[in-house]
Amino acid sequence: MSGVKTLGARAALALCLGLGACDSPGPGFAHIPARPVTVDGSSFAVRQRGEDVQAIRLNRERRAGVMTRGVQAMERTTGCRVRAGTLKGDPALMTARVLCPGG
Repeated sequence: MSGVKTLGARAALALCLGLGACDSPGPGFAHIPARPVTVDGSSFAVRQRGEDVQAIRLNRERRAGVMTRGVQAMERTTGCRVRAGTLKGDPALMTARVLCPGG
């Protein structure tokens, strides 16, 4: 019986680890395809809706600078500049408004 408990615990752990790397979009971004980008080892799924951009970190990490790399991911993916003072969120999910050339 202990083998069944161990198998169940392993399955639960695998499920938790798998969900930890998902990129479920926040409100307003659900139907927008994600564009993957990696900045200095940090992986993000970036979605853009007009001037609003969302970056979801896909990898697990505990090092300084994730928010800065998230901004870089948004700018690389959209070709736009993140507007000062608009970055919100945390290292896992961040949103910002962008200013695009000609816009």
